[in-house]
Amino acid sequence: MESIEKDKTELGRSHLTFGKMSLQEANLRLKTAEESEFPLSIFPKFIQDTIIELYDNGNYNIDYTAVSIFTALAGIIGNSYHLRKHIEWIENPSMWVVLVGKSGQNKSAPLKTAFKAIKNLQKQYDQEYEAAIANYDPDLGEKKPTKKKLYSTDPTFEALINIHKQNPNGMILMPDEFKSFILNLIGYSGTSKQSQFLSIWDGAPISLDRKEVESSSLSMPCVSIIGSIQDDVIASFKAKDIKDGFFERILFAIPLKMEKKYIQRKNPDDYMVEKFHSRMKALMDKIKESINTIELPLSEKAEDLFIDEVNKHVKPSNKDAAISGILSKLDRYILRFALVLEVSNSFFEGQVIEQVSESSMKKAIMLKDYFFSNALKLNHMVLNVYEDNSKEGKVFQVLKKIGKREFTNKEFIEMANKLNIAKESYAYQLLSNTKLAHKKQKGVYETDVLN
Repeated sequence: MESIEKDKTELGRSHLTFGKMSLQEANLRLKTAEESEFPLSIFPKFIQDTIIELYDNGNYNIDYTAVSIFTALAGIIGNSYHLRKHIEWIENPSMWVVLVGKSGQNKSAPLKTAFKAIKNLQKQYDQEYEAAIANYDPDLGEKKPTKKKLYSTDPTFEALINIHKQNPNGMILMPDEFKSFILNLIGYSGTSKQSQFLSIWDGAPISLDRKEVESSSLSMPCVSIIGSIQDDVIASFKAKDIKDGFFERILFAIPLKMEKKYIQRKNPDDYMVEKFHSRMKALMDKIKESINTIELPLSEKAEDLFIDEVNKHVKPSNKDAAISGILSKLDRYILRFALVLEVSNSFFEGQVIEQVSESSMKKAIMLKDYFFSNALKLNHMVLNVYEDNSKEGKVFQVLKKIGKREFTNKEFIEMANKLNIAKESYAYQLLSNTKLAHKKQKGVYETDVLN
């Protein structure tokens, strides 16, 4: 009797939280809710089922799998569909995504699964190119075959533009080492490179005119970027952010539990996973038929939802510059999310794609809430991991004890060591990352926190 009542209680909780469903499915949703805040309901059922199957029997993190699949959908759609808010405001579906976690947290497997259909098509293009090159005869005046690429791991900016021209529908960047990719952008000569990528995110036309490279242009860039990185590494990069909006354009997947898990004996259901890959391929085949870009308007109800949501962002944005930076980019991402959801869900459900619906906008707002929460998590990580900008943090304690507006890095390191806060290398790292002091000249720093 007690067991039956317990089941009823669980069923009631599940129905209240997730809507009417079977006891088994409802309890599974309750279990996954403890692991992830990602709104799985934005996806069609077959994608939800695949994510849960990989989580249950494949040791896949829900956040990593869900975000990777969503980014793959955006990359597949590319320039085939855009969303037109008004005559001067058009959004493509490009996403910049980073999976954040501890070392060994199995971030690569979800990426591999989500992008399998894309990589399989790339193999087909590579084989076609190799066959064409083998039969190419320049003496006959034949035009040299070009290699079509759907994704790249580490191109130069110039190469990215030229590769994109061979695939006008869009490009996906999947850096093998996202740390190196970021370092290349924010290194000693990184500012100009960052600005180039900011233009790409905006979908603005690109024109390269340099003596050392062939002039190249791209009228409609659509580049999605996805990679993975360790939590402490991304926190250190964020601490050095030059506030040009680069990091605000990145969507972070940060699980509730960042931990390595035990491998299970049971494997994911082969039929379910293959069905997922087959349907992703079917979407790719449909998109390949598109010659021109189709611009979708917002339905009247979708536009009302969007306006109401963006207007909710005004007060918090006016109160906090950091929040403003995050929300201003998420305002645009809401439209991109809605576009991806409308096109992909309509295709998978056999519906005509005519406009972005109220349903897609509701789901896009749910996704915005998820990524906004994770952006705040990352800001908190910067303080927790490096404790360099908080008035309760380590740097402030050292500066207060030094007690001078101007000080040397040697004084900082010695005081940090004396207070048992940090040894030499870590103390210098704290000083290098902090925004509570700035370098005045070599070896000399200045702070205003004592005023």
